[in-house]
Amino acid sequence: MFHKFSNKKSLMVLPVAVMIMLVGCKEDEATAAPAPEPVDLAATEDLFAEPVKANPLTSDPSAVVVRVNGEDITRGEILEMMNIAMQQLGGRVPPQQMQQIQGQMYEQIKNDLITKKLIDAAVAKADVVVEDAKVTETIEQIKTRIPEGQTLDSALAAQGTTLAELTENIKNDLATRQFLDTKTTGIPEATEAEAKEYYDANPDRFQKPEAVTASHILLNFEEGETDEAKAKKKTELEAIRANIIAGTITFEDAATQHSGCPSKEQGGSLGTFGKGRMVPEFEVAAFTQEIGEVGDVVETQFGFHIIKVTERTEEGVVSYDEAKEQIVAFLSGQKKQQAVADFIKSLRDSATIEEIAM
Repeated sequence: MFHKFSNKKSLMVLPVAVMIMLVGCKEDEATAAPAPEPVDLAATEDLFAEPVKANPLTSDPSAVVVRVNGEDITRGEILEMMNIAMQQLGGRVPPQQMQQIQGQMYEQIKNDLITKKLIDAAVAKADVVVEDAKVTETIEQIKTRIPEGQTLDSALAAQGTTLAELTENIKNDLATRQFLDTKTTGIPEATEAEAKEYYDANPDRFQKPEAVTASHILLNFEEGETDEAKAKKKTELEAIRANIIAGTITFEDAATQHSGCPSKEQGGSLGTFGKGRMVPEFEVAAFTQEIGEVGDVVETQFGFHIIKVTERTEEGVVSYDEAKEQIVAFLSGQKKQQAVADFIKSLRDSATIEEIAM
């Protein structure tokens, strides 16, 4: 949330980059969590839908790339948003994909900025009023997400912005949300009949794979570590396991004190995961252990682990009754998204949008 608002040009309502998230720690590096599905109100094409499009030849950041109802969008504005998006990707994209992403992201962001210009003008014309209390509430929520050891002011300074700019961004974004909400007034909620039809038409979406909820403690291997050093680590972890079983320390406290995985901050918790998410040795142990048992030491390419499974979900099918509420909410959201997308299309259809030749 912080980054969305702290950028000098907030596009909170108009996502411009695919956020790639990795969960857990090294033993599940091969299992990236699904990217979140942002609501693309601009109804723009997927980032990877078309071949790479070359960026404009000019390197002049002040060069006008497109003009929207007489208002200019410069190459520098697009590149600024690209830099923000690339920072959010955080180097998690393979180098071989980087060129493709940059080329198509340029077009995506340009398209988003066109839409933002049109929405901003519509919001200004509607004279939307945002209550100060809502702005204050949002700032307080942001404060709770500031990394430990930082203040809001220091975090803003690191982003090259100020509290005044943050406040203005929040106010503008809330005004946009309020305005777009008016375009969904009167949109009916999805019915149970529609939900049942969706459930019956999409059986694959309601398959429930076998899954476990587990925690672990990891003693990492170091590069070039000798067999003797590894043996000492195994002995150390076996002693930690014995203390947990004896009740002299809890699994969570032991993870916090000893684990080399970032999950130590959550007492070793890796959450819930299905098969194929972890390296084979780890997976076999996690899916064969008894609930509540602190298993034997497991060796993987990343180090030695002890695992505790707290819950197991058997493979099956989510019943309609279980899924009904979520399906209704999903379909209702789709209807509202479509209403907003239709409104934005009407703005674009009636706008004068000039692509400036380079």
